[in-house]
Amino acid sequence: MDARLTKCSWVIHLFALGHALSSLLMAHWGLNDEIVLSLLTISVIIIVTHLYKLPIEVSAALAALCSFAGFYLGSLGSKLLTSSGVEFLVTYSNEITTFLVTEILGWATTIIAARGK
Repeated sequence: MDARLTKCSWVIHLFALGHALSSLLMAHWGLNDEIVLSLLTISVIIIVTHLYKLPIEVSAALAALCSFAGFYLGSLGSKLLTSSGVEFLVTYSNEITTFLVTEILGWATTIIAARGK
């Protein structure tokens, strides 16, 4: 396996956990998590694109795109889980959604970055 792919895997998984934990803590403290999650999303995208040595313009464009996509997908996923009626999914809908969306965006960025090189 490519060393960059292994590093990306660790980065993506750790950031997905960080997103979920941030979401949980912000909800516990009664604070809005949008800024924190956006900063984490931008950070994971920048790190992944840096590992593949993409130009800064591409990194910035992907970071912006993923921030908007993350907000949209996160909102949509959270609504979907909340409407499921399953207590666990309703209670932790934001944390589950943000974890999954981070994984999706991280791997999508990795695929784009790998093809770009």
